[in-house]
Amino acid sequence: MKKTIITACCAGLLALTLLPAQAQFNVGKKIQNKLNQKVDQQIDKSIDDALEGPKKTNTKKDGNGVGSEVATADKAGNAAKTGDIKAWTKYDFVAGDKVMFADNLAGEENGEFPSRWDLLSGNAEIAMFEGEPVINLVQSQTDITPLMEGDAWLPETFTIEMDLFFDSDNSNVGYYIYLIPDGKYYKQEIHGDLWDPIDVRANGVRFKDYGSESTELKAAGIQGQWRHVAISFNKRSMKVYLDQQRLINIPNVNGKPSDLRIKIDKRIDANTMVKNVMIAEGGKKLYDQIMADGKFVTYGIKFDVNKANIRPESVGTLNSIVQLLQEQPTLKFSIEGHTDSDGEEDSNIKLSQQRAEAVRSYLVGQGIKDDRLTAKGWGESKPMDNNNTKEAKANNRRVEFVKL
Repeated sequence: MKKTIITACCAGLLALTLLPAQAQFNVGKKIQNKLNQKVDQQIDKSIDDALEGPKKTNTKKDGNGVGSEVATADKAGNAAKTGDIKAWTKYDFVAGDKVMFADNLAGEENGEFPSRWDLLSGNAEIAMFEGEPVINLVQSQTDITPLMEGDAWLPETFTIEMDLFFDSDNSNVGYYIYLIPDGKYYKQEIHGDLWDPIDVRANGVRFKDYGSESTELKAAGIQGQWRHVAISFNKRSMKVYLDQQRLINIPNVNGKPSDLRIKIDKRIDANTMVKNVMIAEGGKKLYDQIMADGKFVTYGIKFDVNKANIRPESVGTLNSIVQLLQEQPTLKFSIEGHTDSDGEEDSNIKLSQQRAEAVRSYLVGQGIKDDRLTAKGWGESKPMDNNNTKEAKANNRRVEFVKL
């Protein structure tokens, strides 16, 4: 900074020697004002840094195995991408509490078929997009399903989440999400209406006669964008969300889900990709878990890779916790962050602490008194499961609310 100021001074003096006296005075005054502004800006920045503390970064590999920067949460905690989260305030989706299948595609080789999926038709391969691996559904009618043990492996209560890519809002591209196996295994007496898929388009979702297009998402426009799809199934009822919008709410579905398939239907040349697929089994209500175990565990609070930024699709889970704390004013929690065993132990502890603090900051920002909440990061030191499979690692990457 000093070098810049000196250089500016020298240039200013040289210019002054070439001008008349009055002009020299005016230019000299302007130069002095500019220098004063720069010095004031530097002083302000120094004061801000002293008050807020420096933002530290270091590089590591998290549970997804992808190297990226780890950002230290500041006072607002990098608590969330505020602009994004504001649009999700009415989102009420809450993820299940036991991970059954989770695939972030870590360790997959570019150009190969994804190792944890089966191909029923078409062509799919791993591709790198915006620096991360995705499943590229190369051609229309490509149909993939997770490799799971046994038949009819979906429980009666479950949630499914995934991110789907849309080049534009062209209606000639659709993702079909089936909750039954390949057609030859369909049984009318068991699967009923689930012969039909959940049809996901850029701005809308349909299942049989249910569903709609979101006027809000359509108005916002879409071009080269990921959409977050969430499905909640509870015995008979089904809800489907596209980003922050709940577009399907069926109280009584005719048929029992058993499997998951993702099939692409595209009638134009377009990029069609899938990532971040997670299936979780449902469980007890939060208060029931607290009464039974003295704590509850959630996988619905999601963060940017290797960062403490809360992703907007976490809002449903966070709002359910806010509601619980409002209804039970004597409850106090230790918010505890946990990671899997990937990466350096010290980095995992720091990251889990930052994430716990980000969650605490969000809840306090929603009106919960700060003396009811503490934050603690445990890193990889308290695993719930072994770290031998991706599902086990996903179960270890969690946020716990421990009753104080």
